[in-house]
Amino acid sequence: GDACCCMRVESSIPMKNGGWLHKLNNTVASYYNQKQNYEKPVLLKADFYDLNKKYQQNLKPDLLWALSKKLGVSCESLKRLEMGWDGKNYSFPMRNPSEKIVGIKLRSPTNKKFCVASSKIGLYWPYGVEINSQNLLIIAEGESDCAALLDLQFDVIGRPSCSGGVEYICEFLKGKRRDVIIMADKDEPKTRPDGSVWFPGQEGAYRLAAAIKPITRSVKVVKPPRYKDIREWFIDRKSTRLNSSHESP
Repeated sequence: GDACCCMRVESSIPMKNGGWLHKLNNTVASYYNQKQNYEKPVLLKADFYDLNKKYQQNLKPDLLWALSKKLGVSCESLKRLEMGWDGKNYSFPMRNPSEKIVGIKLRSPTNKKFCVASSKIGLYWPYGVEINSQNLLIIAEGESDCAALLDLQFDVIGRPSCSGGVEYICEFLKGKRRDVIIMADKDEPKTRPDGSVWFPGQEGAYRLAAAIKPITRSVKVVKPPRYKDIREWFIDRKSTRLNSSHESP
């Protein structure tokens, strides 16, 4: 209750997970200490590999189709991300650069996002994306943007947030000398506590680009010109093509 970690608002104290530490004032800290005056549960170390397999087996075709339709991406791309179902939420495994599953992200049918207890934040690493390939690699933010780029036949990995996953991505790319494109969300401007303005998605992309530039053949940051993210652009592109195909010659 004395401090919090924010993944979007900067402070003078960066943290290893890509966020920033913010110390809370006495009023806020006292409130949370009173509200959370209970014995904390002991979190057992999860076997994420077996848990992920279980969730994948739980996923029925109608659930897969429902999220595919909602997100506007293919069922095949969601399956390449090893999507599952925990009984209430969709699940997506997160991996480290050794391909080990270190955590599982959950996404509710109403788009609330959280993680299985004791998860570590990792990368969305689709089946078929090879670490040693010399293909152009695109780095996207989140699982849905990752799925959209898979539909476009790109090699892509997803980072967990606009500022997270930097350490893992550097380890993933070390010694590979790949050409990399970082897809940045086109966020609305945000205001920091000191009154200055920033754009979380774009600034997070540029920080990642600076970190991986020494270990890549080339790196570019791309943001959609009109859309919030690559998935919105992809959906509009599909809709435009579909409408064009229905027009009379």
